[in-house]
Amino acid sequence: MHFRSQVLATDSTPSVGSWQAILTFILFILSSSFCALLPTRHVHLNFVTVPLISVLILLAAGVFTGRTLRDGIVGTSGIQPLNIMALFISLAYISISLDTTGLFRFLAFWVASKGGSSGPRLFTYLYMFFLLCGVIVGNDPVILSGTAFLAYFTRVVGITPPTAWIFSQFAAANMASVVLVSSNPTNLVLSGAFSVSFLSYAAHVILPFLAASACVFPLLLFLFRSRSPSTHASHPPLIPKRIDIGLSQDEVRASLVDKRGAVFGSVLLLVTLGVLVGVSTIGVPVWEVTVPPAVIMLLRDLHFDWTTHRARDLSHTPSREDDASSTPPDAHTGIDQEQLALQERSSRTPTIAAPVSDLPSMVSLPLSLKAPSPPLTLLTLLSPVLSRMTKTFPTVTHIAERLPIALLPFAFLMFILVQGLSTLGWVELFARWWAAWVSRTGVLGAVGGMGLLSCLFCNFCGTNIGATILLARVLQLWASSSSSGLDARTRDGALYALALGSNFGAFTLTFSASLAGLLWRQILRQKGIHVRGRQFALVNAPISFVAMLVGCAVLVGEVYVEHRGG
Repeated sequence: MHFRSQVLATDSTPSVGSWQAILTFILFILSSSFCALLPTRHVHLNFVTVPLISVLILLAAGVFTGRTLRDGIVGTSGIQPLNIMALFISLAYISISLDTTGLFRFLAFWVASKGGSSGPRLFTYLYMFFLLCGVIVGNDPVILSGTAFLAYFTRVVGITPPTAWIFSQFAAANMASVVLVSSNPTNLVLSGAFSVSFLSYAAHVILPFLAASACVFPLLLFLFRSRSPSTHASHPPLIPKRIDIGLSQDEVRASLVDKRGAVFGSVLLLVTLGVLVGVSTIGVPVWEVTVPPAVIMLLRDLHFDWTTHRARDLSHTPSREDDASSTPPDAHTGIDQEQLALQERSSRTPTIAAPVSDLPSMVSLPLSLKAPSPPLTLLTLLSPVLSRMTKTFPTVTHIAERLPIALLPFAFLMFILVQGLSTLGWVELFARWWAAWVSRTGVLGAVGGMGLLSCLFCNFCGTNIGATILLARVLQLWASSSSSGLDARTRDGALYALALGSNFGAFTLTFSASLAGLLWRQILRQKGIHVRGRQFALVNAPISFVAMLVGCAVLVGEVYVEHRGG
């Protein structure tokens, strides 16, 4: 394994005691705080606007230069934000497009039908299903569709509250995202920072993942073995012994809206992931592998929408998006189309024309009292065009709405802030502290310490992305300054402990530990399920503790076996 490093000369590194360094550190902490997600009266402060304001302040104060911005966006020391974000958005488009075909819903219903009437068996099947899907497509698509599916499913079959099902799905999705580099942006940061091939990365984390997921499952059964501690004793159990699903095989098959699209997208995704693994050892930029398939999928979706639009004009044939918002009715259980919809029709309705359509009617008013015509703006000019585009290409529009576009400015801003910490000496200081810790504790301290730090930092460093960017820089500098006597066991142990912590840290203490957590909470709220912050921490704390403990223990044994002569 070859480490790319950022060498900072001690005599040229600015002092962390300077006002520039102190201001940068304070603004980084403020930008990383989850309290920034709370809106104010005049400015909506969130995970994008707060880092943006911080960067603008540092630019205005002369602390940041154009070089800092360039290095934060283009990249340095092996971390290439543009490359990472291009890969992430490309795979996200393919995954979300695949989901709109109804494939994920079809598979979820199929797995549910295989569980029969046994509640524990169905719980087991769904846990394994979310693990497998999380490995292949990453945690975000599983959170997007799986959370909505569980909300409807548990309500229809009468499982209240759905605590066991939604928390097990959230843990499974985030544990599984550690396996492939392409499954989480944090994995992309690490593989780029340390020039780790996709195959080598997966080979190091697959055993800790399997061990952690195997040990977490009995813990889930123990935690949710009976009733919720906060409910009355007569309340139904969290995992009922018997569940009447009431779905026929015809209804399960009918949930697959676009069979050809599902097959096409599945093959395209699997081929893309296979090529990524194959070329990761020869230095091909990852965006060159993932962007072309995403464009192919986009063209296929445009063609699907266009042909469906033409057919609908002639025979009123429903589009994929119309079909995706409904499922076959079930007369025996009272399941209607809206209850089992995994994407609500309201979430796909374009809102850009709302200001025009909501204007009060002025037909009955006297001429002298008629309100003046609205000013001609670019929005009013484009509204008819955008509205027609939405009606003609509903699938592409819906996919675009679900893309994690807000992640792009957030990630770039965090890259810039961490680059500022590097140039002003903070990362070098953290690296010295880390080196002192490792010198006293060895391999166990490197694995355990980095596992603990990464999990905690996910909650307080602007989600797991911000934590990974900062800690990856620290490890880079630590590895470069200790290259002459650095133990390979310690090096690999710290690196892959960070990989585990950046993924497992998503289910620790706060929703803001990951963007997936914020998305999970938002979807549940929309479905009428409210998870409090205290409940989130209390339920997830033992799950994340066991996952990290088992994963790190396996990782320690793994690095000792791999580097026997070390």
